[in-house]
Amino acid sequence: LINAYQPSLSGAWLFQRAMSIPKGAHPPPTFINNLLGTNFGVMEKLGDGVLRPFLQDVIQFGPLARTLLNMAVSNPPLTARIVYEVGPSPILDWVRHFAAMGAFSALDGSVGAGMKQLASDETNMLSARQRFVLRRVEEQWRYGSGLDYHC
Repeated sequence: LINAYQPSLSGAWLFQRAMSIPKGAHPPPTFINNLLGTNFGVMEKLGDGVLRPFLQDVIQFGPLARTLLNMAVSNPPLTARIVYEVGPSPILDWVRHFAAMGAFSALDGSVGAGMKQLASDETNMLSARQRFVLRRVEEQWRYGSGLDYHC
């Protein structure tokens, strides 16, 4: 089994998209600096548990949700400008990945450990193939949510 879909990676593209300027676009010259300054300022206030994973390219649902909420509250015009520059359609597509990241986080946190234990117990009624599949599903949730990273 290959875990081809990882919402944490799919969710990271919004940052890249917001900081790239398409041909013919004319955002304000301070847009990207304002975006980065607000983003890192919020993350710094939220602490190392938010900032460190992000600096190591690990996107996690909880820290990302807190960062986006705090950015929207601290700089509402920037939030509107991001929607304008990126466009509503790509942002709606991104929300799907963000929601999946939340679902993967919830699944990993609620049943992931139990699945991992069940998959490693060779004395249970599961075949080797079933245990293999359970391990891959648990890994998909853990890696897809970014919860494999620990500060």
